[in-house]
Amino acid sequence: MLVQPATYRNVVVRAPNALGDMVMATPCFERLAAYYGASNVTLVCPPIGVSLFQGNRWFREMLAFDRKGAHRGLLGTAKFAGELRRRKFDLGLILPNSFSSAWLFFQGRVKHRVGYFKDGRSFLLHAGRERDKNDAGNFVPKYTGRYFMELLDVIGLPPGELRPGLPISGAERAGASEFLHANRLTGGPLVICAPGGAFGPSKLWPLDGYAAVLNRLADDGAKVLISHAPNELAEAQGVLKAAGRVYPTSAGIDLGVLKAVYAQADLVLTNDTGPRHLAVALGRPVVTIMGPNDPRYTDLPGVEIGEVIREPVDCTPYTWPCQLKECPIDHRCMKAITVERVLQSCRGVLG
Repeated sequence: MLVQPATYRNVVVRAPNALGDMVMATPCFERLAAYYGASNVTLVCPPIGVSLFQGNRWFREMLAFDRKGAHRGLLGTAKFAGELRRRKFDLGLILPNSFSSAWLFFQGRVKHRVGYFKDGRSFLLHAGRERDKNDAGNFVPKYTGRYFMELLDVIGLPPGELRPGLPISGAERAGASEFLHANRLTGGPLVICAPGGAFGPSKLWPLDGYAAVLNRLADDGAKVLISHAPNELAEAQGVLKAAGRVYPTSAGIDLGVLKAVYAQADLVLTNDTGPRHLAVALGRPVVTIMGPNDPRYTDLPGVEIGEVIREPVDCTPYTWPCQLKECPIDHRCMKAITVERVLQSCRGVLG
C-alpha cells in the first residue's frame, strides 16, 4: 500500500521507450517535479532520452538504461538494478506496460512501485490501475499522455496540464543555427520531412509520395530537410532517389541539436511517429499521414497545430484501424492518401 504522497522524498520514474511516447510523457514529468521538486526525482530512460531531455527542469539526474548495449541481458539488467539499489528510492513510477520494467524496479528494491496492472506483473506493484475496457472487455484507447498522467492520480498528486514540452539549451540553439546556415536552409519556409517510423512498415506513406510533395513545396520556395533516425537511412535515401534532387538530411546530427532545428520548422511532414510529437511539444505545425493506427492514442486537440490526414477504407477481413505493424494485404489505407491531398494540407499550413 502507498502512504501519503508527501511522505516520499526520493522518486524514480521509468520512462517509456519510444521517442514519441517519451515526449507525450513530459506532462507527467512536469507534474511530478511540481509536487516533489526536481531535486528529488530521477529518470530512468533509454540513452536517446538523455539527449532528448538534456537541460530539463524535472530531474535531479537521468540514468541511461541501455538494453541493447551496456545493460543487455540478465547480467546487464542486474548491474543496472544495483545502481538503483544504491540510490534507495522510496517511490517508483513505471510508465511502460512491460513485465521487465516492473521487474527492474523490483530488483532495484524501489520501496513502493506504481504502474498499470498488465503483463502478469501485478504482484510486483504496490499500487496501480487496470486499463480502461469497454463492455466487451477490450482496451479503450486514449491519448498516451493522459494514460501516463492517470498513474499520478493513483499516487494522489494535484492535477497538471496535459501539454507536452521539451527543453532546448542555448548550445543546442546555436548548433541548430550553424546547421541551418551550413545547409542553406534559411531564406524560405523550413519544411522538415520525416518519412520513416520505428513502429513498422504499415505506418509508412509511399516514399515517392513524399518525394513528389517535397519537390512541389521546394518549387514554391520552401527549404527542405529530410529527418531520419540512424535505422531509417533507407527511407531517407528512397525519398531522395524518387525526388531526383539533393536535399540535406539530418544524418550525424545530435538529437539535442536536431530538436532545436525542429523548433525552427514552419512545417513538419511526417508519418504518425516520433517527429510528430517533437513538433507538437515545440509548438510547430505538423501534417501527419496516418493509416493503420487509432488516432485516439495520439490526438491532442487544442494543442496540436496542423492536420492529421486519414482515409477510411474497407480492409475486410481486418478492421480499420488495425494497429498492425505490417499490412497483411495491400496497404490500401496509406495508398488511398494522394499526393494532391497531402500537398493541399501542407500549403494550407504554410499559408
